[in-house]
Amino acid sequence: MRQKRGGRAAGVTMEDVARVAGVSAMTVSRVLRQPTLVNADLKARVEAAIRETGYIYNLVASSLASQRSGIIALILPTVASSIFSDSVKGVSDVARTHAVQMIMAETNYAPAEEEKVIEALLRRRPDGFIIVGVSHTRATRALLEKSGVPVVETWDSTPTPIDSLVGLSNFDAMKAMTEALVAQGFRRIAFVGTATRDRRAQMRAKGYEAAIAEAGLGAPLILNAEDLTSMDSGRVIAERIAAMRPRPDALLCLNDVLAAGALLAFQRMGLTVPGDIAVAGFGGLDFSSHLSPSLTTVDIPRYEMGQKAAEMLIGRIAGTAARGGTCEMGFRIALRESTGGSRPTEAKAS
Repeated sequence: MRQKRGGRAAGVTMEDVARVAGVSAMTVSRVLRQPTLVNADLKARVEAAIRETGYIYNLVASSLASQRSGIIALILPTVASSIFSDSVKGVSDVARTHAVQMIMAETNYAPAEEEKVIEALLRRRPDGFIIVGVSHTRATRALLEKSGVPVVETWDSTPTPIDSLVGLSNFDAMKAMTEALVAQGFRRIAFVGTATRDRRAQMRAKGYEAAIAEAGLGAPLILNAEDLTSMDSGRVIAERIAAMRPRPDALLCLNDVLAAGALLAFQRMGLTVPGDIAVAGFGGLDFSSHLSPSLTTVDIPRYEMGQKAAEMLIGRIAGTAARGGTCEMGFRIALRESTGGSRPTEAKAS
């Protein structure tokens, strides 16, 4: 083994690492590519030898030989929204366990932008895609189907996934949240949605509308927020709500960020929550239980959704999971102080 200055080895091979570790080159390769298949002792010896020799694994050469890049692509509507952060962590944790690298891209809630992003990423030959959402352009769907690359869609439901699905019924979840508010006695329930074509947001609005219609509460009242990731958009909505006569007795928001912005704005105006107006959100973000009053919300298993999507994708890439697999995730209605609810969280499956 030739030595460079500072003791770092030049041109170190996998065989060199194997000799230092006292194992076969095949074992070294397995530690690098499939670490979960190697016992802890062998793994530790190989990792110590890699550090000692300064060996750098050549991913390009490996991908050419195996026809796999060791990369999975995660496509998000936005990286600005905290609602997706736990799902990203779930994907990342599973990818790390399987020695797979994750790359991310955002679409800004635009189907045309998603099409461009996926077309560009396909040129980099990822082993698979995890995509938030099930609504795509025809061209995007055709690109993915023709590529033969495994795809797992998530955060929404559809009977016709491109490949596999880790689903969530946004319609059922928001309908259940609205029904819970009706059961608490609220009758003038306003909903904060969005004018964008985001299907998940549309399905939540439809769930709200269905519950209002079934309860016989008249015409639904929907207000659109400009920025779904901003508490300030919640403040703007709160100001509009406060000026209405008669004023709604409850405000149901598309997500917890908007709900928190509205709740804090109502308090600054001198309105009590829930005495003057109740507030509820969607997502079950960590801060929701720490607000005062604590925020009623739809609790989504965000981390588990990312984790399951990654596990399903790894299975598809390895050939151990069949195409067309579907897993529907559940949700919980967390009734808290912002709607006058103090009883324990109720479980609700989608």
